[in-house]
Amino acid sequence: MCSNLAVGVLRSRAAYGWQLGLAVVACLVWYGSTAGQGLPDRKNVREPAAGMAGRESCAGECHLDIRSHKHMHGPSEGNCEACHVLGNAEQHTFFYIVPKEDLCARCHALPHGNVTHAPVRDGKCMECHDPHGSEFPKALVLDPTRDLCVKCHRNDFAESSFVHGPVAIGACIVCHEPHSSSEPSLLIKDSKALCLTCHAEIQAQGEPGLHMHAALEEGCTRCHDAHASNHKYQLLGEAPGLCLSCHQARFDQITRSSKVVHGAVMAEGGCTGCHEPHSSRLASLQRGNQPEICLDCHNVSLETADGEPIVNMVKLLADNPDHHGPIREGNCTSCHEAHAAEHFRLLKEDYPPEFYAPFNIDTFKLCFMCHQPDLVLKENGTGLTGFRNGARNLHWLHVNQQKGRTCRACHEVHASKRPAHIREAVPFGSGGWLLEINFEQNEHGGSCSPGCHSPKSYARDDAPPLPTAASK
Repeated sequence: MCSNLAVGVLRSRAAYGWQLGLAVVACLVWYGSTAGQGLPDRKNVREPAAGMAGRESCAGECHLDIRSHKHMHGPSEGNCEACHVLGNAEQHTFFYIVPKEDLCARCHALPHGNVTHAPVRDGKCMECHDPHGSEFPKALVLDPTRDLCVKCHRNDFAESSFVHGPVAIGACIVCHEPHSSSEPSLLIKDSKALCLTCHAEIQAQGEPGLHMHAALEEGCTRCHDAHASNHKYQLLGEAPGLCLSCHQARFDQITRSSKVVHGAVMAEGGCTGCHEPHSSRLASLQRGNQPEICLDCHNVSLETADGEPIVNMVKLLADNPDHHGPIREGNCTSCHEAHAAEHFRLLKEDYPPEFYAPFNIDTFKLCFMCHQPDLVLKENGTGLTGFRNGARNLHWLHVNQQKGRTCRACHEVHASKRPAHIREAVPFGSGGWLLEINFEQNEHGGSCSPGCHSPKSYARDDAPPLPTAASK
């Protein structure tokens, strides 16, 4: 280039002798350039020489169109020599005074970041900017909110169902630096801080004392696509699949080892029906306390996957004031698994689904997670239970008969109108005919007059002898 440039100047030195010195300077700059070494050295940034006016300027008569843009490059106002040097006057050819890749850096000092936009790195500023001027700010070659970035980058986001707001309007620079950045993907700041710039409501969910979703430590894009997605909230996938991509142990429990899966897990919204996706004041990111969070769904009659009815629990608890201990304590998960289980009704341990079942301590593991086994294993003892006639344990009497009964033969498992959540009635026969128990409690004991045996009473002190088998 230098030889051609010098020859051109020498041939026309009579008219353009002053440019010979400029040609020599151009050659020296060429050989001292930083082309091919990333961003040029910008320590010696200079101001361009003052421009020329009127007919002396290139744009004064011949290149009038250069001065017709809304947004002009400074030298285009008449200082063409800031970038160009005459090569051949007869052929009207010009050269850049330094290699094109280094030209802009002579005046424009850009900050150096760890990540550099490829056109900047390669000195291809004119991929985005017109060197003379344009109708767009910063002399950009295209509309920056619509066409510029997608000239090189993918432009299929509109095909997605959910598009991030800045992407939808083409405002890429809301999130990305156009030249260089210290963050990956040319982000203007750390990705978590960047998202919170707009999504301030999530910022409040990071207050001290909250349980934080571990995925947030990796950034929002662990669950969300920053540009567009076919899933609501620009999620990378639908719940529960998205959640289970990290929670592998729970995935195995739900899909492989469990016979019963909580319907809420597979419902629309999946895990987020019960768990906050970002943070919560409650452990396990629960949306609310038990039993209220459970009752958000169990406020209507439902069915299990195999068609078994599930009672409207809100109505049941409202109509029956004597509640089972775990419900009083707000701990549904003391008996039920929240996600999936091996046992019917998501129970945590063994419990017979049938009304009648021969007694075996292992068959009732669920109940004995809280209750002492001696409650039914010992025939006598005054400290075992209040359900005794004198010292004789009436629980033992009921479960050890030939026709053993499960706990729910006498007790409602959730709530009833009677003390000790005793049932109003028990089902009899395949048709579900109800036999009333007619239980009454008094300060010494109580009585019942059910359809399953003759009326009986019991007293903890000075108890009369129990009826013999012959008198039953």
